[in-house]
Parts: sequence; C-alpha cells; structure tokens
Amino acid sequence: MNSLATTYRTLIADDEQPARDRLRKLLSEYPDKIELIGEAQNGIECLEMISHLKPDLLFLDIQMPGLNGFEVLQQADHSPIVIFCTAFDEFALKAFETNSIDYIVKPVKEERIQKSIEKLDTLKVNSDKEGLLRIIDNYLGQTPKKEITSIPVKLGDRMLFVRIEDILYFSAEDKYVTIYNKEGKTYLCNLPLKSLEEKLGDKFLRIHRSLLINLSRIKEIDKHFGSRFIIKMDDAGQTKLTSGRNYYEQIKEIMEI
Repeated sequence: MNSLATTYRTLIADDEQPARDRLRKLLSEYPDKIELIGEAQNGIECLEMISHLKPDLLFLDIQMPGLNGFEVLQQADHSPIVIFCTAFDEFALKAFETNSIDYIVKPVKEERIQKSIEKLDTLKVNSDKEGLLRIIDNYLGQTPKKEITSIPVKLGDRMLFVRIEDILYFSAEDKYVTIYNKEGKTYLCNLPLKSLEEKLGDKFLRIHRSLLINLSRIKEIDKHFGSRFIIKMDDAGQTKLTSGRNYYEQIKEIMEI
C-alpha cells in the first residue's frame, strides 16, 4: 500500500455494538490514515453527527433505526467519502449511486478493510487534504440530492415520517423543535431549526427566530404594528403567527408585499 500523508477524520455509523467494535478495532491498525472522531448508533444520530463533526470519511451501515443509510446521505448537509458496511449485498448497485467508494459485506474482514484503505490511496492526487476532498466532492457529487419529501419523527419505538406538504410550520423553544401539521397534530423533531431552514430551501420561510413556515400553507398576510406581520395559515383553525421585527424586510421581499 502506498504511503499517504492524509489522515481522514472518520465516523462509524451502525446500530449494532459488536459491528462498531469490530470496525473500530480494524481501523485502529491504520493510525496514519484514520482518525476516529465518533460513532453513531442510528440514522438520526448519524445525520446530526455529520452536520456537527463534518467527517472526511464515513463507514455507513444501510439498515438502521430512524433513517437508513441512503436517507442519511439524502438529508445530510455535508458530503463525506462513504464506505458502506452492511450485512446485505442487494443494495450494492444503489450504493454506488451515492458518494461511496466501496461496499463491504459483513462480517468485515481485515483484508477487506485493507482494500478499502487502498482505494482511499488511489484518490490521493497531492498532499493537500482540502484539495483532495474538494476533487472527491466534485467527482462524486454529480448526482443531485433528492428533494426532501418528509421529516422523520420518533414515536416511542417506531419512526413516523411527516410529509413536508402537510406541515404548517416549525416552532423552536429552548432545545426542542415542534412540527405543527395541517390537522392540528404536533411532533417533536430532532433537527435544529437552522438545519431545517437550509434543507427545505425556498419551500419554507423564516419569519421569526423561532418560526419556520410552509409558504404553500399561507392563506393571508396582514401588516402589524412595529414592523411585523400577522400571517394566517390555511389549516382548519386558521392559525395566526406573528413575525419578528428583524424579518420584516425579508418577508416583504419574498412575498412581494
């Protein structure tokens, strides 16, 4: 294996502790290549750790609670190099439509990890780590991310996916974000409001530091005192939301008021 100066900040995501332990042990044989920065036990935790830690490399299981490996990659706001580690081989074709450079079927063996590390070596074009990762991003990022159609929420031991089109707005309070849907139901969301705003793009509008609303669910907008607006939504209860002063000009511009 060729010498490579780059050390990859690496995240492991697998819902099985023995699998994480095995992979951690195998990767420890490559201290000059791999810097382990975290381990995720499910898809939602993996998504959050990708956002916060910005890993260079991700060893990713496919079938995990919360979000599967593909859903994690679709919703992530950062694109690490991906090596899939899974007990099933039927996902291989779909896996290579993502930012993956390898696909390992469990149980993971020492010689298989070595081949994956060698594949990382072939991506090395110079000693500049940032340049390397930029080239990889450009090469592997040709397939656009799929549009987000739902938000995962945990209900006890099961996971529910709330459709974007059914969401009226998101409300943040302390460390929690609540989803309000058109039927008056509420759900706790694990994603921060800033992350939701970035992922949902121009379909939603930030009208207050704690409110993110669905543009397609606005029924009426009225000017309010103090450079604010009263926004009436189109749900059965005709929910009224008050915008923040700091968002006045932004709302005027987007809504062409």
